[in-house]
Amino acid sequence: MPRRAQRVKPVQPVPLLWRTAVLLLAATSVCHGTWDFTTPGDPNRNWNLSLSSGVQYDDNWNSTEFHKQSGLRYTSDLILRVKEVGQRSLLNGQYDFGITYPNYNRQGGANQSHNLNISETYSFNPRLLVSLNDNFVDAVEPQLVQTVDKVPVTIEQVGNYLYNLVGVSATYSLTPRLSTSCQGTWDIWRYQQATAVTNNDHEDYTVTLSLLYSLDTRTVVGVNYQYTVDTYSFPGLDDSRNGEGNTAYLSLTHQFNPKLSVALNGGYTLRTSGNGSTSTSPTGYGALIYNYGPKSSIALVAAESLTTANVGGTEGFSAQENTSFNLQVNHRFTARLHAILEGSYIYSTYTLPLTGETLVPVTVTPSEQTFAGHIGIGYDFKVWLSARLDYN
Repeated sequence: MPRRAQRVKPVQPVPLLWRTAVLLLAATSVCHGTWDFTTPGDPNRNWNLSLSSGVQYDDNWNSTEFHKQSGLRYTSDLILRVKEVGQRSLLNGQYDFGITYPNYNRQGGANQSHNLNISETYSFNPRLLVSLNDNFVDAVEPQLVQTVDKVPVTIEQVGNYLYNLVGVSATYSLTPRLSTSCQGTWDIWRYQQATAVTNNDHEDYTVTLSLLYSLDTRTVVGVNYQYTVDTYSFPGLDDSRNGEGNTAYLSLTHQFNPKLSVALNGGYTLRTSGNGSTSTSPTGYGALIYNYGPKSSIALVAAESLTTANVGGTEGFSAQENTSFNLQVNHRFTARLHAILEGSYIYSTYTLPLTGETLVPVTVTPSEQTFAGHIGIGYDFKVWLSARLDYN
């Protein structure tokens, strides 16, 4: 959810330097620096360790409607990256440890988060490529983020949670122009807060089949099918919270020139709840990317989809239709000075009422709107030392 910094009003004269610092923190939500412990040298180096620390001002720590907490928070983030390159394989790993202090405005305490990501890619022969990946997250509020149509959005603060995603994919070249692929994922969500466990503990399964054809070196078209299953620990009355989805869509990617490219998907989704009720919706995705300079780009994304209802939505429904837009601009002023500007909008309408669990009449279609914005500026003092200022 978008967060707005509160204006700071000094109550007595203060030194100019301190006043400047306070106004800077009021105008930005994050200010931090990064230090890379391993100075780049050999481009084939197989590991890297970096540390970032900062301070942020947040006017609503837990994104709650009542009993809001606000103030300064201090953050640190330690990231370890490793890789191993073989004759036919590539192994990548990253561990991210984060800490935020304080946890509560008055009681203090600290929040910790752990994020481990491991991937392995192996080429059996020039035609067959197989990839495996696993992502484990043990995080704290407010880190619950779900990607809706490839746009990351903070849904709701529901306390600590565990998340694990296992994925496998295989790509096989039938001819120099024709290839087929199969991708499967399995993710698990487990919440630590009792009320969140009751409503939101669930597992998701996804299988995607694709047949891709290269018209030329710059254009690829495809026929795709995706099957999804969502199962909840507490499926509700008449199994109405669980559901499955079937999506068929066409895809197109085209590179107009070295700077401009586009990706398009379009199709239809049929979603069936566990109690037999159904909902349908067009599905689509469009991305236009323009690289107008070294490390400078503009990306515009628009998407439409039908998915399971997220934990921040109306709890009396099992499915939601999402329309989203996202704009991101990365600009490099000099070799050391760079900035980012990003904004997103998501409009969600909820369908498939849960049996006996909603007070909203079935003739009413509830909806939610989500706005998010981010602006940041960074400066690279050295290749191993940088600082950044952000506002969300």
